[in-house]
Amino acid sequence: MIRAQILVQTPTFQLDVDFESKGPVLGIFGPSGSGKSTLLHSLAGWRKPCTCQIEVQGRELAHLPAGTWLPPEKRGLGIVPQNALLFPHLSVEKNLTYSPGTIDRLAHTKGRQIIDLLRLDPLLSRRTDTLSGGERQRVALGRAWLSDASMLLLDEPAASLDSDLAREVIALLLQAKAELQLPMVFVTHRISELLALADDCLVLDNGRITAQGPPLEVLASPKSMDLANQGGVDNLLRVKILGHDSNTGITQVDLGDNTPLNIPLTDAPIGSELHVGLRAEDIILCTQPPGPTSARNTLQGEIQTLSPMGPGLLISIRVGHQDLQAKVTPGAAQELALDPGKAAFLLIKTHSCHALA
Repeated sequence: MIRAQILVQTPTFQLDVDFESKGPVLGIFGPSGSGKSTLLHSLAGWRKPCTCQIEVQGRELAHLPAGTWLPPEKRGLGIVPQNALLFPHLSVEKNLTYSPGTIDRLAHTKGRQIIDLLRLDPLLSRRTDTLSGGERQRVALGRAWLSDASMLLLDEPAASLDSDLAREVIALLLQAKAELQLPMVFVTHRISELLALADDCLVLDNGRITAQGPPLEVLASPKSMDLANQGGVDNLLRVKILGHDSNTGITQVDLGDNTPLNIPLTDAPIGSELHVGLRAEDIILCTQPPGPTSARNTLQGEIQTLSPMGPGLLISIRVGHQDLQAKVTPGAAQELALDPGKAAFLLIKTHSCHALA
């Protein structure tokens, strides 16, 4: 799908990456200032690197310093920036068909499929300055898809939207991934978006790739733990819904091996799967069964490993079919005599568990 080697050097920042991805959807994840947008803009041709070699779908787009440099309009990429950049004085239909060839594409079956998918038909005659944020983003996506692009580049497509609209946009991208089969590269700082949409992900930190692979595996690894923590969680668990109790406000999910976990009530269908996020600091470890507590989860597991992480220790505990990560101080580990193979009890509050996708 894509192969890229890119070096961007400024007085205050350096992006130096070399990667290859078969996609079909590649997510670029990392904290603010890690180089995510710089990487995407280099792929788009909006920024000219010091050196680079970029191939998309087997076609060379750039080879610097002395070779190919295709401008953005020649790259055949559909680009959706954080700001939709629509023409406010034009109608939705004229925004969609502004690029050459889009009028004909809109009239064909695939064009109508895009209009139906994005629910744009009722909006076609309206000016874009009368649209809501979610509607504007749908128009921006439609314009990119109608450009007959070989790949879609999205820079935080839901960052400016509230949580409900953000979920709607990600759901539309998932549907487009299945129905339009258009490869995508998207930047995000939201773990839920990465887990929902990406097949492959790059983790960036300070202009360097620190990990690459399937999102759940990469973000759950110790090397990416600090970056995942900046996204809001440390443990990323894929679980099955066992049942709901609206009276107590709890949904019960399965960690495997008949080990239930109580999370805040969701509307996910029983039997379906979702991702649950849980910070390592929110797990309390005991070596003896605790008495009654306000925590709705008391889980028994076996310690697998102890790994230094900054001034603390990261403890991996096997619970059911999952490995949960907890953070403790060296003093606590010594006092509790925490060692691999030892049984441990985990106290977890229900509201420390977050349904992600």
